[in-house]
Amino acid sequence: MKYLKSLAVFVAVCMMLSVIPVISYATGGAGSVIASDSTEAEPAPQTTDNPDATEEPEATPEITAEPEATAEPDATADPDATEEPSVTEDPDTTADPNATEAPDTTADPNATADPNATATPAPSTTPSAQYKITVDPTEKSEIKTLVNSNQTSSANSGARVTISGRAERGNNYINVYYENSAHEKTNIISRETERFEQTITMPASDIVIYAEVKAMTPQQLYTSATQQYNTVTSNISTYKTRYINNSANYNASDIREMNGYIKEAENLLPSLRSSYTDLNSLIRDDAVTDVAVSDVIYMQKELDRVTDPMDEIADRLGAGSDYYSLDLSLTTRGGKVSVSGAVSGAVDASRGANSELFNDVPIDSSLTFRITTQTGYMLNTFRINGRNMTVNGSTLSLSASSIRNYITDGTMKVTVSFTQNYGGNTYGGNVYGGGSTYTGSNNNNNTVINGGTNGTQTGVNTQAGAFTDLDGVEWAVPSITALYGMGIINGMGDGRFEPQSNVTREQFAKMIVGVMGYTVDQNATTSFSDANGDWYTPYIAAAVENGIINGRDDGTFGVGDNITRQDIAVIIYRTQGSPAVEIHEFPDSASISDYATQAVSYLFERQIATGDDQGNFNPTNPATRAEASKMLYGLYTLTH
Repeated sequence: MKYLKSLAVFVAVCMMLSVIPVISYATGGAGSVIASDSTEAEPAPQTTDNPDATEEPEATPEITAEPEATAEPDATADPDATEEPSVTEDPDTTADPNATEAPDTTADPNATADPNATATPAPSTTPSAQYKITVDPTEKSEIKTLVNSNQTSSANSGARVTISGRAERGNNYINVYYENSAHEKTNIISRETERFEQTITMPASDIVIYAEVKAMTPQQLYTSATQQYNTVTSNISTYKTRYINNSANYNASDIREMNGYIKEAENLLPSLRSSYTDLNSLIRDDAVTDVAVSDVIYMQKELDRVTDPMDEIADRLGAGSDYYSLDLSLTTRGGKVSVSGAVSGAVDASRGANSELFNDVPIDSSLTFRITTQTGYMLNTFRINGRNMTVNGSTLSLSASSIRNYITDGTMKVTVSFTQNYGGNTYGGNVYGGGSTYTGSNNNNNTVINGGTNGTQTGVNTQAGAFTDLDGVEWAVPSITALYGMGIINGMGDGRFEPQSNVTREQFAKMIVGVMGYTVDQNATTSFSDANGDWYTPYIAAAVENGIINGRDDGTFGVGDNITRQDIAVIIYRTQGSPAVEIHEFPDSASISDYATQAVSYLFERQIATGDDQGNFNPTNPATRAEASKMLYGLYTLTH
């Protein structure tokens, strides 16, 4: 009996011990995560029929204040329990279909410490505002996409993306476009061109860029090769002048490497010229062969192999900079100049000379200068890098496409002066344009005056009435008047302009250099056997350096020869980079030389020259002074 009594006491004690943990949890004892909103990191121990369960903290149990909850493993006293994975006696079973997005609490005892764990989505590898840019592979085409000059395959919506393409030599792009996710097409270019660069605004969509490429015609290949020859020749001259001759200012390794590329390019240039000259002869004879075409393409690629790294070095040294400095100086008292466009600011000289330097100005953006004069003063001169500019009214605008023509060694230096207004002509300064003047002389160079190189002209009269012989060329009077006012052309003395006189090749070289604002080195020489040692040499050299004029196959320039209308068209066409153009059919198109076909059509397209009363272009006629003035002023209005 005593034994049975002791056994009953032992059983009673065991039963009491098994109930104590339940009471502790049900009354919110220490460590409970159910009876309060506590977010303590230590999970509550599991209550089971096994008294050893309190030694296993890894399992997060179903615990409620109601004893019946132990019979319903899916029940919970927390209404927000759906934010945490439901844990049952079977750890692989959960009542929340989204439980797979939350960490496995049986593996990580701290996982239940964050009640919002399932509210945070998995991080994305691509920001939601960025979209993919894919270039569809196209044979004989290389397309790059850049944002802020860095190559990229994705961009934020609204970002400016620069898309550039380079077709393999002997080929042209004929169409480039992109499609968004809805397969909507947007054209990038829809013209024939060997290379292109276009900036788009990135849409809120992934895009795919597509291109179509086709082989050039023999005539197009000839034009491409001549352009390459001219460009490389011009670049070599620039690199020699700017870098090789000033090697002490640059990294010795870069200069040495560039010099090696220059020498190799100079060795290849004659072969390229020979190959495209042979091709041109076959084009004229309608006897083009595959061998002749292949020879030109091969030489173009060989030259690219050398000039691509040469140009990259120049870019490092600064030749291809996307920015420049604007040095705006008002040298006298008398007014204020405001500038807007690529940069915004003003320089006030109402109390005396003043200046300001604007750095890091984007090179492919327009500029507008506005001049405000004080009472009793007027504008005297407006010069850019020494070149006199014409200001119509109180505003001078430079288009984005022409900006590079006004930059020398990374700087656009603008100097402005004012003078007192006495109610008449302004003397002691040049209001309308300056430079060398040759009036009333017998020299051939009296056709043109060079803007701002050596001297000024005073009291220039820009009225058409300055010339007494313009009857019959009324169509050219506005152009003659404007160019005369800018100092690009001049009279022949005694009030005569002689509009029907012909223009020689060297005279036109000086005219075009003046209109384009090219830098002129008075000590320059040329490679032509007949173009050195006279007034025209620096201007021919400047035109050659800028890739707009070639000599003849016999090594001469043709000094003294009259320039034809189609040759003027070709030179103007080259100043604009020889863009692709739709061919216009003139009644006398058969008389236009193959090398001038696109150039003549370009002048017609831009309304620079449209033909005579019968619509004929008269390509081989010598250009008159009136005709040359009309075409040159058309170019000026196009680029300014």
